[in-house]
Amino acid sequence: MLIRFVAKNIFSFKDETEFNLFPNKTQRLQHHKVTIGDFEFLRFSAIYGANGSGKSNLIKSISLLETIVEEGKLPSDIEDLKFKLDEENSKLPVSIGVEFIANGNAYFYTITFEDGKILNEYLALSYKNNDELIFDRNINNDIQSIEFFKDYYKSEKEKLFAEVLAEKLVQPNELLITFLSKKYPEDFKSVKTAYNWFDETLVIIKPDAKPGGIAHILDKDTSTMDFANKFIPSLNTGISKIEIEKKKFEEFFGKEDLKLRKRIIDDIKSEPNKLSLLTHSETGEEVALVYENDEIIAKRIITKHINSEGKNIEFNIGQESDGTKRLIDYIPAFQEIISNDKVYVIDEIERSIHPMTIKEIVTKLTLDEQVKGQLIFSTHESNLLDQNILRPDEIWFAQKDLEGSSKIYSLSDFKIHNTIDIENGYLKGRFGGIPFLGNLKDLNW
Repeated sequence: MLIRFVAKNIFSFKDETEFNLFPNKTQRLQHHKVTIGDFEFLRFSAIYGANGSGKSNLIKSISLLETIVEEGKLPSDIEDLKFKLDEENSKLPVSIGVEFIANGNAYFYTITFEDGKILNEYLALSYKNNDELIFDRNINNDIQSIEFFKDYYKSEKEKLFAEVLAEKLVQPNELLITFLSKKYPEDFKSVKTAYNWFDETLVIIKPDAKPGGIAHILDKDTSTMDFANKFIPSLNTGISKIEIEKKKFEEFFGKEDLKLRKRIIDDIKSEPNKLSLLTHSETGEEVALVYENDEIIAKRIITKHINSEGKNIEFNIGQESDGTKRLIDYIPAFQEIISNDKVYVIDEIERSIHPMTIKEIVTKLTLDEQVKGQLIFSTHESNLLDQNILRPDEIWFAQKDLEGSSKIYSLSDFKIHNTIDIENGYLKGRFGGIPFLGNLKDLNW
């Protein structure tokens, strides 16, 4: 679970900025609070703000940290990501860090970097009053030092390894957390646990993202398919049922374009465990190609609608609306939030989806006391500003100051009564986080 995230001098965040899921003293929606060890935190959070206010940049910053950890090195264009509206800041390093729960323990991980090299990388077990060091890595004047937890140095062997690691094995642009997790997972189990949180637990969904191979996912996982056939028909999309059509490759694509067909077959057979995706030229639908039982199988989603005579009529997914396709793409995410301790961070959760539909979905999730995961999302949808759906400490706003730097703050920073209409107050500008539209008058429309 994600507890807090800190960023400085990256994208539109000039100063150190913290987003967190710490609860306040409100008594509303008590089942949203989770207690693990020394920490209390929340399962849900919604981030509001005008276009360009920084709410997507917050998610981009979290996504950047996830990508750097998974790939194990800094990206080549890292200097372009700095805050650009202050010349002095261009000379300062970037810092990003996250506190999270993994396997029942709280961790804090942070990196500071500049000019394509890591200046500091720090990982610790996090407690209420102190940290318990796992490693602290620093680079000063091109000299790298690495300090491990106090019980690590039991013999000369460990001391020698730490020296060689700093001098020879880990490059200035490489991450120690990734290096140790992949090369020495048994020797540094706590490091591996922290790495796995980024690799397996944290999931970022961007506005234009697709899960990829949704037909294959639904075909292989009966629980996900069962969830899909309860979830989608309940949303008044017109779909009564979802099925997966499976055909041999040749039957699905026909005999035309033999060179292309042969290349696809050769590619799949060379990596039989890999999922391949194609877009059907006529229907525009995604088709998943997999190697099963010594054959290449094409899988696609079929939706069924009931006609005026009560019969099920088949449609391919390409014939559905963008909003319906978006809802189908969300199926694995929403099922995992309900049944697993995954952390989903979704940018523009309502994209292409009707306001009443997204409100119904979020309401179902937030009122379900059995939800096991965590959902953090950015949105413009004001009808979610409802104290029966989200607690005040779960609602955040992003706004830029006069220098163009993004600031984020919680609704719980304001003194509000538990009966107040938050949506109305937000739209009237009481809490900030809305666009200033005065200049539109100059257009004389």
